[in-house]
This record gives sequence, structure tokens and C-alpha cells, in this order.
Amino acid sequence: MIDNKNDKNKAFRPSAVPLVTVDPYFSIWSMCDKLNDGVTSHWTGRRNPMTAGVVIDNKLYILMGELEADSDRRTYGYYPIIPQKSLEVTPTRTIYVFENDIIKVQLVFTSPMLLDNLKVMSRPVSYIEYDIETLDNAEHDVSFYFDISAECCIDDREAEVEFKRTDISLSCGNTAQNVLHKSGDSVCIDWGYLHIADKNAKVFNGKKRCSIKNNYAEELDETKCLSVFDSYPCIGIMKNDFHGVITLAYDDIKSIEYFGKQLDGYYKHFYSGFEEMLKSAISDYDTVKQMCIKFDNSLMDEARNISDKYEKIVSLTYRQVVAAHKLVENTDGELLFFSKECHSNGCIGTLDITYPSAPLFLKYNPELVNAMLRPILFFAQTDKWQYEFAPHDIGQYPLANGQVYGYEKTNPDDILAMQMPVEECGNMLISLYAVIKYGGNRDVADKNKQILKQWADYLVKYGYDPGEQLCTDDFASHMAHNCNLSIKAILGIAAYGKIFSDKNYVDIAEEYAKKWQLESKGKQASRLAFDKEDSWSLKYNIIWDKLLGIHIFDDEIFEKEIQLYKEKMNAYGIPLDCREDYTKMDWLFWTTVMTDDKEYTNKVIDSVYRFINETTDRVPVTDWYYSSIPRMASFQNRTVLGGIFVNII
Repeated sequence: MIDNKNDKNKAFRPSAVPLVTVDPYFSIWSMCDKLNDGVTSHWTGRRNPMTAGVVIDNKLYILMGELEADSDRRTYGYYPIIPQKSLEVTPTRTIYVFENDIIKVQLVFTSPMLLDNLKVMSRPVSYIEYDIETLDNAEHDVSFYFDISAECCIDDREAEVEFKRTDISLSCGNTAQNVLHKSGDSVCIDWGYLHIADKNAKVFNGKKRCSIKNNYAEELDETKCLSVFDSYPCIGIMKNDFHGVITLAYDDIKSIEYFGKQLDGYYKHFYSGFEEMLKSAISDYDTVKQMCIKFDNSLMDEARNISDKYEKIVSLTYRQVVAAHKLVENTDGELLFFSKECHSNGCIGTLDITYPSAPLFLKYNPELVNAMLRPILFFAQTDKWQYEFAPHDIGQYPLANGQVYGYEKTNPDDILAMQMPVEECGNMLISLYAVIKYGGNRDVADKNKQILKQWADYLVKYGYDPGEQLCTDDFASHMAHNCNLSIKAILGIAAYGKIFSDKNYVDIAEEYAKKWQLESKGKQASRLAFDKEDSWSLKYNIIWDKLLGIHIFDDEIFEKEIQLYKEKMNAYGIPLDCREDYTKMDWLFWTTVMTDDKEYTNKVIDSVYRFINETTDRVPVTDWYYSSIPRMASFQNRTVLGGIFVNII
């Protein structure tokens, strides 16, 4: 029995709060209920400390972070703070309000991840705006203090950093600048330069903020190289204004290695270099701010038409989804939009990550889905890929040099052991048709027709009743005769036929769909696998039959599935299938568009809202978690939550 009577009156408590969200490396979050409860962190959980405070009459009150940088000397809140009064998370902004008897402070963190404005979106910039108001009608000497730790630009605890100054910024970076020299999953950047865009910025001692005298913290010598975990250097600023904007930026030098070539961030398509970009980002903050507010209000209003809780969920996950990517262009000037498979294996450009994340990008910029698919298509037609089905990925972030997931482990006598042949072929064909249906350019499909036909033929031959292999839910292990995977194959065949107006493939898909409806029939709805009579699973793949207007499955199938899911609903969602208690957040939302059952949709939204609010795992929103207890199974900060936006595409 689900008790949701208290949900309406419970303030939304994110599992983690996005602060600076630009890309997989420049990604800083608060994992606490209050911004001054603890240190801010990278999405991996690694320390990425930012500290903010207000100096009132020569006494520092902490707003963000902790007083001292050294985790061995934590003072746990015994230092002065200004109590946090409220938190609001919108798609591109996070707004905190702090207040005591003397003063009120608002902090607004803005990362302008505007998918329909690639010039702004691709700039590696994030803003922190502060507003201070005195409340007691007395005269006070007030200053605003901010710093960000050099820990944000190193991955090795033994690293030293150097400092550089320009006319508009102060930066810090690893003394060993080995650009794009390594890849990994739960790792941080180890090259490039972190900038605070203020000519008056200084290098501060992160262990001596408490010794503020005459409105400045203890300074360090910026001409020296410093050990990060010895000196705890920070770059920061003390400002005497009651209102201001802190502009943060990260110059990663080169962003992605693409088959041996190091590519720039896409912002260099518009600017001559990092400094010109940063000047522009500083000067147009007010314009960008208004763009973000307009975008946020539009998305939030649309989401609120589904439900207030849905609006909270999409607002929290929007920046997470977009910032788990990096946008570049190849030497032909074509867009490449690379996902990082965060907290899974770190793969780059994973096709079965693109597929679930697609709804958000189909809504705002279908060309970004083309840009995700383009690298897979390129790699599949090189000599490195010799299989007749589509690849899973093209490397490990940020090195896109060829598939790594199971590729070298594959036994030549069993090439399916760690591959996803039916899964990836279906993902590619359905995604390309979705791009076209949602207004994107069909050139990517047309230029690659030959290999797409090869993959459609593979599905015709092997897709209806898949052999023992992995699907995108690879954590559930190998399984033969997977009915949900069969749906993907059938719709992939139909998608190819629709893309190229080839009735033969549509006819085959229709024949397979009729056969599927008979052979997958279980006691109440469809089976988990064709050979498992007393079984069931979420048939999330079937939604594209409706969304893309293919219409080869009977409506009765959708209705029976939803009735079964209602019976299987637990406090935090519906299990992925009959084998385990865990579920997937993206797939839960996909099931809500199977029918127009508002009651079911609201139950799913309520369950997800409840999970995010109650989970003890303080991480960027997980997509894989248990449906009966508020605990994650694994995965965090993944872009697959773009699938949540399926209700409003």
C-alpha cells in the first residue's frame, strides 16, 4: 500500500543540487540539504570546493561550503553561518536565499544550457549572482567573499598548480599540462585552466579563511607553484558591492580526441579563442540571464500542465542531462555531441545512452541527436569495426577512438558475448526516424543508407526472437528471447522502411508485430521472454509505435500492460521486470505515454518524486534504483534522464 498523503505538503528535497554544470568535467554540486552544510563536490563525489560568505563588520558568515578547506580539519558548522531559508531549482538556475537578523542574501547559480542556442550553450561558462540586503536599518560594513579551490582542475592528489593572470581573469591549472592524456569513468580533469573572470581576483589560502582582516582573506603568492593538498590554494574575490556576478569558466585547451585528432570545444566555431569568448560571456550576462528565465518559465509551465511534481523533476534533471555531454565539430564542420556514460563505465558516444536520452533533445534541437549518432555511423564504416551490427560506443570519455565496451574481451567464437547487436541496430534506426519526425535534418540517414539497410536486414534476420545477448539493461545480464528487445527490433525494421519509403520493411514489421502479439502473450500481459510463460517486464520500447505514428501494435497491448503495471507498483516505482525489485527511472516515464491513463501517469510521477525526495544517496539523480526502498542500485549523473522529457515532446 502506497502512502502518499504527505507528499503534497513536503518541500522538494533534491538528492543533489546542480550549481556549476557545464560538461562532464566542469560539474559541481551540493550534496547537502543546506548549501553551507558541507563541501561542494564534483558529480563523482570528489571534492570540488567552492566557498561563499558575507563579511559583516569584519566577521565572516558562511553561505556555501565550509570554513576550512582541509577535510581533516572540518569544523562541522560550529563556525558562523547565515541560515538558508529557501531553495528553488529551475532548469538552468539554482536559487538560494539566506537570512538572519542583520542581512538577507540571494545566490543564483546559472548554467545557460540552452539547447536551441549552441553559441551560448557551448561556452564553458557558469555564473553566480549575489544580492545582499540589510534588514535591521543599521549601518554595516558588508562585503561578499567567494573562492573556488584548485582541486577543481586536478585529478591527482599529488599535483601542483600554477597561476596565470590576464586583463580579465585569474586562472589555475596543473603544472603538468598533458591535455587529453587519459580517460576514465569516475575521474576529474587533470589539464586546462580554471578561471575566475575578475581582474581583482587573488589566490587565497583555503585553510585560513577565518583570519580575514581588513576585508580580505590570507593571500598566497601567485608567482609560485603550489601543492594542492598541502597549501589548499583557491582563486577568489572579495567584493564590496551589494550586488554582483561571479563568472567562472574552464579552458580545457582541447575537448575531445576523435580518432586521433584533438578537437576544440564548439564555442571556437564562433570565437577566435577562449579569451574572446570569456569577454563576451561577461558582457552579455544580463541578456543570457533573461534568456534563461524565459526558457525556464516556458519549460516549467509546460511541465506543470502534467503535474507540479513533474515540473520539479524535469527542472532538477535538465542541467544534469545536458551537461553530461560535450559539443564539438569534426574537420568537415559537422556537429558531434558526445555523451559520457557517467558512473557506469565512462564510455563516450554510447548508442544505448543516446536512445533513452533522445526525448529532451528531440524537443529542443533534433540536430543534437544527429550529432550523437554521427560518430557511431562513422566508426562503423571504418576498418576497425568488422561486425554486421551497430557498435555500442566509440571509446571512453574523452577519447573517441573506437569501441571499448567488451570489444577486446570478445571471444572470436562468440562475438555476441559482450555486444548488443539487436539493441544497437534498433536504437540507431528508431533514433534516426525520430529525428526526421521531430523536424531534424534527414541528411545523416540519407548519407548512410547502405549501412542502415545492413542493420535493418540484421534485425529482419535476428531481431524478432533475439538470441542470448545483452540489451541496454545490461546489468540484468544476458537473456535469450527477450520480448521487449524484440519490440525494438520490430520497430527498428519499421523505422527503416518509413525513413526510406520502403514498404517491404514496413510489411515485415507488421507481420512480426502480429506474430509477437500472439507468441508473447502471458497470463495478464506480455511476457519477459517468449519462453517464460509466467513472467512480465516493462515494455518501454513500444512507445515509439505511438510517438512516431507507426501503429503496428494493437491498442489492447498497451492497455493490458498498463493494468499490469498498476498492480506491480511499489512505493518508488514499478520493477523493471519480474526478476528483481530494481527499476529504471527513464523507462518508468516511457511507460506513461503508452496510453492516456492520467491516473497511472500521476502514480509514476508521485513515486519518482518520492524517491528523489527520500533517497539517502546524496548524488545527482540516479536512474537505476530499488522500487521498494529509497536506495540507488548504481549510476548517477547520467544523461539517460533525458527520457523523462518524453511526456512533453
